[in-house]
Amino acid sequence: MDPKAVKYGSSLLVPSVQELGKKSIATIPPRYLRPYLEKPIVSDAGSMSEIRVIDMEGLVSKESMDSELAKLDFACKEWGFFQLINHGMSLSLVEKVKTEIQDFFNLPMEEKKKYWQFPGEVEGFGQAFVVSDEQKLDWGDMFFLTTLPVYSRKPHLFPKLPLPFRDTLNQYSLALEKLAMAVLVQIAEAINMNVIGLTPHSDATGLTILLQVNEVEGLQVKKDGKWVPVKPLPNAFIVNIGDVLEIITNGVYRSIEHRATVNSEKERLSIATFCSPNYNGEKIDMDPKVIKYGSSLLVPSVQELAKKSIATIPPRYLRPDLEKPIVSDASLMSEIPVIDMEGLVSKESMDSELAKLDFACKEWGFFQLINHGMSLSLVEKVKTEIQDFFNLPMEEKKKYWQNPGEVEGFGQAFVVSDEQKLGWNDMFFLTTLPVYSRKPHLFPKLPLPFRETLNQYSLELEKLAMAILLQIAKAINMNIEEMREFFEGVLQAMRMNYYPPCGEPEQVIGAAPHSDASALTILLQVNEVEGLQVKKDGKWVPVKPLPNSFIVNIGDALEVITNGAYCSIEHRATVNSEKERLSIATFCNPNYNGEVGPAPSLISEGKQALFRRVRVEDYLKALFARQRHEISNLDSMRI
Repeated sequence: MDPKAVKYGSSLLVPSVQELGKKSIATIPPRYLRPYLEKPIVSDAGSMSEIRVIDMEGLVSKESMDSELAKLDFACKEWGFFQLINHGMSLSLVEKVKTEIQDFFNLPMEEKKKYWQFPGEVEGFGQAFVVSDEQKLDWGDMFFLTTLPVYSRKPHLFPKLPLPFRDTLNQYSLALEKLAMAVLVQIAEAINMNVIGLTPHSDATGLTILLQVNEVEGLQVKKDGKWVPVKPLPNAFIVNIGDVLEIITNGVYRSIEHRATVNSEKERLSIATFCSPNYNGEKIDMDPKVIKYGSSLLVPSVQELAKKSIATIPPRYLRPDLEKPIVSDASLMSEIPVIDMEGLVSKESMDSELAKLDFACKEWGFFQLINHGMSLSLVEKVKTEIQDFFNLPMEEKKKYWQNPGEVEGFGQAFVVSDEQKLGWNDMFFLTTLPVYSRKPHLFPKLPLPFRETLNQYSLELEKLAMAILLQIAKAINMNIEEMREFFEGVLQAMRMNYYPPCGEPEQVIGAAPHSDASALTILLQVNEVEGLQVKKDGKWVPVKPLPNSFIVNIGDALEVITNGAYCSIEHRATVNSEKERLSIATFCNPNYNGEVGPAPSLISEGKQALFRRVRVEDYLKALFARQRHEISNLDSMRI
């Protein structure tokens, strides 16, 4: 995975136009004169209004979805360009990008030379694809670099960018990856298409997203033989179809010619993000069935069963084979480690908090995360709307029930026979990320505002999970970029759990003892009723959730990645005699098209790999093929 594997051709070194523009020159050097080109249009107010504007919020709103999709289809067919408003990206992040790009271009020339193109390379400061000393040049400097996948970043460029610009650009890159995918999914819907040219860890394909950095205009689009100037709207991105997307749509959507003009008095700055297919990839089917979590037989709703006045618990729910649940053991509760996310990023407390994180992962495999930075109002919305969702009438909930042979939807997981014992719970399970893997009959059909809230929660948890994983990498002295690589294009799923009250809680179990196959599980306790228990030193320890916290646990995949240093721990869920319990667990897995195995930086002569390296797809297939009574899939991975 040498970054040189991704190479964008070569270019001869040329002088800086920015430096040239600072000088008082009597005449423009001949290499920049372009007499054979059509003269730039200064302004054409009549045509400006023709550039289409697409509202991203309108594309996901049930009320306006159809009309906005029709507008998107028209924009892609007739223009190949559109402005995107209400795109959902943080405006403060966008403003930071604008400010820091201007600061970067205004660095002293001596500083900028550190980031100049190498001979024969395109990345860095310079101009693109200059192949001879006679070639005409553009009146502009560019700074070009690969941003994703992370491992393809040139080690002498991205990692060496000045702070805070490097961090801001990284954040912007990841946010644009999500936005590009969201736009592409809408384009696929607009053209009634199930195939898009990407793999789950690629950015997108054939799409350019332009951010105008300052107020000076210059972009022009060729439409019906005329050059039409584009007037950027406030807080908008300009999006255009690229050649690859024209190929994928079989020519229905066109890659349109465009150009950039210059101003007589003011500089113009912009940043174009090119979203291309995976370097080693091809088009793949975007049918969500690509990702399949095994199968499960349909079973009755326990929530509905608990509403009835039943004299005895049905035999399928009785679990005399399991240890009796602990009601409470206050002396043990305080032993569950608590990790402060703010402490992990604070210079003053970082070392001590990392040591606590290392201890929690090694000794417990569980911890509670406080000061995690997620909006508390969003978390409260999630809690309220999950309760409302489970309280829908049964006729409504049937729309979201599992299909035969599927796990996603309402039901129970991995029920393989009519004799199998069942948990005293209903679950609602669904894939949430990547966006294209969402089942079309589930996520897009969820009632509003729950669908939008869950989408926002999913994206925020993606960020939080990556932040936790990078801290875990630091704690175990693992190469951070290796951790990023495992979880770029994370496979994320959510399981909402409803545990009805049971008059004989000691006779049933909410969730039988198990470890999680995922890498990281982030649990949100929805109401005040406890029930999670963790096995520690042979005893079941109850977990008492702290206010405004998440409960995080290490899964099997992360045990593999850390080469057994951090363990996936057995846990279970008990039920209450009087009150229902609700929770939502988010499972974070490595990229579905990637691999899982011990991180190379954790392997040495003194520390051999304990697990095999396999494709994530094969890892999950093996998991779903295993027998129900097995606790972990790790044994088949051991060397």
